[in-house]
Amino acid sequence: MPTLDQWIQISVAIGTIGAVFVALWGERITHAIGLGPKLSLELVDPQGELIKATANPTPLRYYHVKVSNTHKWSRATNVRVMIIGLLSPAADGTLIRQKMVGPLQLMWRFSNVHPQYAVVGPDDIADLGYIASGQNFVLTPFIYPNNFPGSLQAKQKMVVELKAFADNTESSPICLEISWDGIFTEDTLQMATHLVIKKVDFRN
Repeated sequence: MPTLDQWIQISVAIGTIGAVFVALWGERITHAIGLGPKLSLELVDPQGELIKATANPTPLRYYHVKVSNTHKWSRATNVRVMIIGLLSPAADGTLIRQKMVGPLQLMWRFSNVHPQYAVVGPDDIADLGYIASGQNFVLTPFIYPNNFPGSLQAKQKMVVELKAFADNTESSPICLEISWDGIFTEDTLQMATHLVIKKVDFRN
């Protein structure tokens, strides 16, 4: 029969083996049984958020998307909200899928203090785009290629396709249609009738 010291050594060995097993296979097991992280995307507020900064007298209205992890007990690591597709109108108004150099990551809200690659347990917020008086609506990826058609002119609309990616999961894509009649106002309720953002089922 093992002595007390031998039982202790056996327990330590079992604990070590268990820790290695969890490190190597724990995440795969939680995914296999449906307990891994589960990301989803949604528009935060179609009315947007009016920003008036002391350093910038021009008022801006920002629009945001929220990335949620419905399995908060299992963190999603290195999360990015990506623009994976963009449709904008041809001369006849038909929406045409635009060529992109590749997916573009949206900026996180307060990106100057927010890590570019987030760990998502609780909800997190990314900037979709913004508009200012006398300017177009502009999408806000971290990198804005010269040929990226992410600016919406007056009396036009675009459809942007988004998806959240992490090292250990990804969300289903969502499509947001953005329409603007060319009018900017600081009044939130009025502005919601001039710039309209809504979720659509549009895959082309």
